Amino acid sequence: MSQAKTSFISLRRILIIARSTVTQLVRMKVFWFLAPIALLFVGLQYFDAFWYEGPEAAQPQQELQMHKNLCLGTMMLFGSLFAIVSTALLIPRDIEDRTLYTILSKPVPRLDYLCGKLLGVLIVIAIAMLVMDILLVTTLHYRTAGVLADMDDFLPRLGWGQDLIDAKKAEIAAHGPSWGLQFGILAHFFKAAIIAAVALLISTFSTSTIFTIATSVLVWIIGALQGIARDAFMDDRTLGETTSIAGRILGTLVSLLFPDFQVFESIAEAAARAQEILVLDVVKVSGLAFFYVAIYTVLSWFAFSDKEF
Repeated sequence: MSQAKTSFISLRRILIIARSTVTQLVRMKVFWFLAPIALLFVGLQYFDAFWYEGPEAAQPQQELQMHKNLCLGTMMLFGSLFAIVSTALLIPRDIEDRTLYTILSKPVPRLDYLCGKLLGVLIVIAIAMLVMDILLVTTLHYRTAGVLADMDDFLPRLGWGQDLIDAKKAEIAAHGPSWGLQFGILAHFFKAAIIAAVALLISTFSTSTIFTIATSVLVWIIGALQGIARDAFMDDRTLGETTSIAGRILGTLVSLLFPDFQVFESIAEAAARAQEILVLDVVKVSGLAFFYVAIYTVLSWFAFSDKEF
């Protein structure tokens, strides 16, 4: 009778498991990793780029770009590594603590359990990236204001007219906090979400946490290099026609199995360079991330449904 009353999937059950997962990760003191990152972000406020010495009219925006590159790179690295390690530890920890047996005997469908675990990881990543986002925007705001103040003092001494000064300051201000920067951070979150889903899939059939982490990192590397490898295989100028066709087929298969993380990196790079990012591009990246997360979650469910505990 209880089986008949158990729905196929329940948002309420998923949210309960997600909340429990967030509590579990907090107890593992994962937020301690944010302390050195916060110090790094604040420290970058006072770090001068090696090619930038004093208020030079030609290069001040490069200092701001480097600040954003370092901060965005740190956020990407934290999000991806945390997604792999935390997801790889969750199921083995639940088995070790015998929590999994209690959950599945409720009964809770295994799809709900997996979705809840993944959602919990993504919530923690979102909170961590939000904290880093606030630090980035704050330090970037003050750094941009400092550079603009330097320009107000420096450019008139070069004999620049007010129109040229205003244009230069507008160019520099474009490298400050902006919605484009938020799009870049969002792209890194989507990337971390996909990596977490990959780690979840591997952890459902792996018997070793180290294997799960190592394989997830390998998938991360493949996704990062996929675009470069695909371009090399599909280059008709360096390959014969038959080889080129085979390369295209291989590239298509790899693209279906592994996400091309260069798509997400391109959004982040455009944000760091203060280039225009179309909302349509963000929507496409969001859809791509949802597609891969959904596919990996369903595959995780198939692998987990036949597993005996």
